[in-house]
Amino acid sequence: MSVLITNAFIYASDEANTVIESGWIAIEGNAITGLGPMSELPDTVKARASQHMDAKGKLVLPGFVNPHWHESFVAPNHEKPDDSDLVPTPYSNGGDVAALGSMFGFISTVGDKLSLEEGVAIARWSMWTQLRSGSTALGDLGSANLPDAMATAAIDLGMRLRVSRWGSDIMIPRGASHFEVIADTQKQTDDWVQLFETWHGHPSGLVDGMPSVTGAFGSSDAQLLAMKEIADKYHAPYATHLAPLKCERAAMVRVFGCSPIERFDRLGLLTDRLLAVHTAYASEEEYQRLRDTGVNICHSPAHYGMLGESTISETGQIGRFLKEGAWVSTSSDGDVSFTGGMCEAMRATHLGHNEAHNCNTTCPPTLALKTGTLYAANALGWRDRIGSLEVGKQADLVVIDIEDYRFKLSNHPLRTFLVTGSSKDIESVMVGGEWVVVEGKSPRFDEAQLYQDYLSAISSARQRIGRPS
Repeated sequence: MSVLITNAFIYASDEANTVIESGWIAIEGNAITGLGPMSELPDTVKARASQHMDAKGKLVLPGFVNPHWHESFVAPNHEKPDDSDLVPTPYSNGGDVAALGSMFGFISTVGDKLSLEEGVAIARWSMWTQLRSGSTALGDLGSANLPDAMATAAIDLGMRLRVSRWGSDIMIPRGASHFEVIADTQKQTDDWVQLFETWHGHPSGLVDGMPSVTGAFGSSDAQLLAMKEIADKYHAPYATHLAPLKCERAAMVRVFGCSPIERFDRLGLLTDRLLAVHTAYASEEEYQRLRDTGVNICHSPAHYGMLGESTISETGQIGRFLKEGAWVSTSSDGDVSFTGGMCEAMRATHLGHNEAHNCNTTCPPTLALKTGTLYAANALGWRDRIGSLEVGKQADLVVIDIEDYRFKLSNHPLRTFLVTGSSKDIESVMVGGEWVVVEGKSPRFDEAQLYQDYLSAISSARQRIGRPS
């Protein structure tokens, strides 16, 4: 199919920050074959188009790339509507490494307790909430689900996924100078290998693999080295939460004699294929090592207020990465229900870092957009395929209506969208030249049925999952 989109307000999110106020995009098959201002639209391009979208009054952006996400919708939601049950989370007040280690170790076992049918039904619904919000690609950093279910759901929905299996084989007891083994390292390694043999480079073109671990405090040396060996073998990125909490350093020094970043460096894990999430507590020497080695820094600014983390404000390091030109990516993180998509995440990136650094040029709108598109695609190893609207790249894009009152006096519709918009504003979504969301609906599935299938799956699955000890 040949698609021609005309009269669109385009932000290409390429390295040149291309903006076309009234432009066209030509798509042949799954790739972008041309784009430019309407005044330069060739007649031959118009003649070839078998499908035409007049996007007058529409904002067209690259498909959002959410590089750090956890499918967790099987977990029960115990929150109360009046905040009467609100207590500090394990992420608050510098972080409770022991509580997090227990929780992450438990999460790594949840998928094994699901049937494939249950896992697919749960994943379809949770991943639909991301696709409907404009996320055309997800990076799974470990989920409470089966990798096979996640990959199957991605293909069913028509979205991209770096599928993972969450590695966590140790935990550090509170105040201890030793770690406890909580899982079979070899079994988790074998699971990674099976995942890659099944899904990496999948013929659909939508799914690849990415081994991941919870963090430096949740993995043995053997597990970390196995993760790197597998990633090297398959030329894939690998991921972890690295130095995200103030209290983690002391716990790591007691047990391993070094900080989280130092430990990864000693094991040869600081490379340009490492996706390091929430990385805010680095010494000056460690900060420079992260820069020199090209580690991909990612953060989830819209989630920190819900968890009680101070990743943006306390050290200011992620904003510093941005100011110094590092390709920092933005992500939504994951939870037991939908807590926002990439629009909300990029808004928090734009506003949060400008405020924290006391300067409106720290993260302007076009940079915030790149953290959720081009830079995020780079973090997932997909920069050559997606992340910007450029000739030769896959045709992944989102369409947003900018005809309502919010945009009437705006000369910068991207800024207005980031500041006042939401995931609900996404009108249509294309992945690889195919419309997978049209006017807010899936052309493949009935949303109500997806939700009913999800409810049926969790009603049976939650009975056997249990809770962390």
